[in-house]
Amino acid sequence: MPPRKAAANRISLQSRRLSLGRAVRRLSRRMQRHLRVSSREVYNERIIYTEAIFQAVATAGAMSYLSIFLVRLGAPSWLVGLYTSLPSLVMILAVLPVGTFVQRQKNLVATANWGRMIFRTVIGAFALLPLLPPTVAPYIMVAARSLISIPGSAVNIAVTTIWGKATTPERRPRMLSTRMAVMGIFTAILGFLAGQWLDFAPYPLNYQLLFLTAFFAGVGSVLTLSRLKLPEVSDEEIAGQKRVGVRDVLPLIRSVPAFRNFAIAAFIFRFGMSMPMALFPIYRVRVLGATDAWIGVLFTVQRVLSVGTYFTLGRLLAKPGFRNRLWLAALGMALFPLTTALATNTTMLLIPAVVGGLIAPGMNIFLTDTLIRVSPEDQRPAFVAMNSFLANMTAFVSPMIGTLLADLLGIRIALVIAAAVRFVGGLFFWRLGVGTDRES
Repeated sequence: MPPRKAAANRISLQSRRLSLGRAVRRLSRRMQRHLRVSSREVYNERIIYTEAIFQAVATAGAMSYLSIFLVRLGAPSWLVGLYTSLPSLVMILAVLPVGTFVQRQKNLVATANWGRMIFRTVIGAFALLPLLPPTVAPYIMVAARSLISIPGSAVNIAVTTIWGKATTPERRPRMLSTRMAVMGIFTAILGFLAGQWLDFAPYPLNYQLLFLTAFFAGVGSVLTLSRLKLPEVSDEEIAGQKRVGVRDVLPLIRSVPAFRNFAIAAFIFRFGMSMPMALFPIYRVRVLGATDAWIGVLFTVQRVLSVGTYFTLGRLLAKPGFRNRLWLAALGMALFPLTTALATNTTMLLIPAVVGGLIAPGMNIFLTDTLIRVSPEDQRPAFVAMNSFLANMTAFVSPMIGTLLADLLGIRIALVIAAAVRFVGGLFFWRLGVGTDRES
């Protein structure tokens, strides 16, 4: 072989070896980055699952019995309706500025934790209400619950944004379903124990200790959530965020067709969801005479069933075809107020509890995951705030309409009307293609 050709071959071989070495190193770096990302996602998901346990303590206990406690304090029906509506009015006024505030925060976890501690501290302070005169206590409870809606809205916006950052879009539906399943396991157990405790212990000590557990659960949530590892937010990203006011809501909604369709359908559906909320405790306690222990049993049945539903959905949501049909759960939610209206004794209230346990999980995942999917990532807190703004508009007006219809037509007819509105909202999800891959 000529010397020049042999030298050329050696150079070519060395070049190929260098290229192969660079390719191997590049592939190794990519695999390491992938492993780091995957381990971070798994770590974050485990933190979110653990935090759900502390959420379950408050949800199954104090939060489930707030409206029942208000009825026990002797509040009139109109005040129970106002209790459901007034927090929504406060959030309507505050949620857009709060959304802008959250969007400009570098540390979303710290924002969520501060808001949660304020919220839970006030809930724990409700233990003092039975010590006040009965002519004053219900009104203080309604006023305090309304004011803590402001930090509560910051928590909702921050946590929803955190869920979008904690894992990948492909893993998110399963993460949501698993989190809700974990939460359902503990709420089922703790909810049953809470109902038994309220009947066993004397009033007002039973409610006082129940509200104190919400405060300590809030401390546990803060300590757990603070361990999350989220991507860093640069100062340039924060500086580029714009303030969102009431005048900006409609133009922003129109600018993203997927979010626009979601907002229209969700507005109608949530109107039907909120309409009977003030009627449920009145119907259970005053019409049918349900005890706290039996209400706890109903909560337990619904939560136990929801656990199995969430785990089942976690396996099925990996299939796009199934995810595209999850809007059917919105139609099924019409059965809850309908079967409640048909109940003539406390035993028959088991039927809506079963309906809620089987159908509500699909609706919860559908609304949460679809909201994250249709919200632009760089403006997600603002779009979550707009979604909350529209949701609270319905939550403010709708319960008062529900109580008005109950006074005019009867509580059972009002529940049936609410069921019809929920069904129409579910049809709008289907007609506008909300939550499907085609629409998104």
